Amino acid sequence: MKFPTRLTALVLLVVIIGSMVGPFQNVEAAANLWDKALHFIAFGLILWSIGVLFRRLPRTLAALSALALGGAVELIQGMVGRDASWGDLLADGLGILTALLMWAVWRRFEPRTAFQTSNTR
Repeated sequence: MKFPTRLTALVLLVVIIGSMVGPFQNVEAAANLWDKALHFIAFGLILWSIGVLFRRLPRTLAALSALALGGAVELIQGMVGRDASWGDLLADGLGILTALLMWAVWRRFEPRTAFQTSNTR
């Protein structure tokens, strides 16, 4: 995978996690954005970032890692004065499942074989 793509994935992961655990609790309200939609989109992007950064990690394990990260974020939010919510975790999971489904459709439900057939980076 190309360096700019991997760098984009890393920056995206850091920015999303930082915004979820940082002191930005009123950003969603100020921007008139629905919090659950933000969680849905963010965790789809987190799954993509994990997939890019850890290319050899099976997608199901990447999805479980992203969901565990969502749980950790909710725990941390409860400790830093933000609202922890089961609804947020549900939105995280739905975003992850949607991203997995999109990946499966994109790959035509075939397993990943690029590492066996190509040595390009």
